[in-house]
Amino acid sequence: MPIYKRSYRSYTGHTKQRFRWRIIVEQELRILIKSRIFILLMTLPLLHTLLRFLQILAYDVIMQDPNNPLTPILMNLQGVVVNRVMFFDFIRIQTPMLFLIILYAGAGMICNDFRNNLIEVYFSKPIHWYDYALGKVITLLLIGLSITALPGIFLVVLHNALLPSAELFWETLWWPPLLLLFSLIIILPCIAVTLACSTLLGSFNFAAVSVLMVVTANSAMGVLLSLLAKSPDFLLVSFPITLNYIGERLFTKPHNIFSVRWEWSLLYILVVSLWGLLVIFKRIRRAEVAA
Repeated sequence: MPIYKRSYRSYTGHTKQRFRWRIIVEQELRILIKSRIFILLMTLPLLHTLLRFLQILAYDVIMQDPNNPLTPILMNLQGVVVNRVMFFDFIRIQTPMLFLIILYAGAGMICNDFRNNLIEVYFSKPIHWYDYALGKVITLLLIGLSITALPGIFLVVLHNALLPSAELFWETLWWPPLLLLFSLIIILPCIAVTLACSTLLGSFNFAAVSVLMVVTANSAMGVLLSLLAKSPDFLLVSFPITLNYIGERLFTKPHNIFSVRWEWSLLYILVVSLWGLLVIFKRIRRAEVAA
């Protein structure tokens, strides 16, 4: 049959008017889930979460019986007691794996689209630059929260379910917001710096190495400035140290060697995050105009 006599079904779809960034999120997650390295990296923080789950389960079961001989022993063990410091340590220990996961998932997230000419494909459809940028940022944000705030909140709920009491409920009421806030403070600069390097550089390898160099140089600069100025406050220039300092203040574990208010450290984190996001948005918006 000649081609001109064939009949084709007309397009019956409709254009998404809202939440078009979901298309980018679904596409990126679909790609990452197929990666064995990504699955392996996600398994390691899951094992830590499982360990904390067993810790809370054992602690709460023993604490339910005041006559248990292990009860006074557990109450004096700092690493075993379930309190705000334990949840701070949970997020703190998850942070290195969080950084590696965001680095692996985000270093090639934008530069690979430029290299494979996928930017023109995305912007030829009804997707704007802000939909594309939000999709990339939200993808990494969801991945980061899935190994920090979300399991932390689950552990808080588990703790209340195993030891139900009004006193414990009011004591732990502010723990989930603190976990979410501290997780966002850690995740956002990681996303901003990683995606900014992915936007400015041409390959995954260059972007990943650049992020590692920035983190290394930043940590070395903090140590060097503190030695030259003979003041420990300059250690807060280092991102790992300033993030740890903010976490200690949020979870009431004060560090006495610093005289700088923790709000200045928080402002430092926000400025760096906003700078990285502005670089990303400006580069992607320019690519949309060119496309």
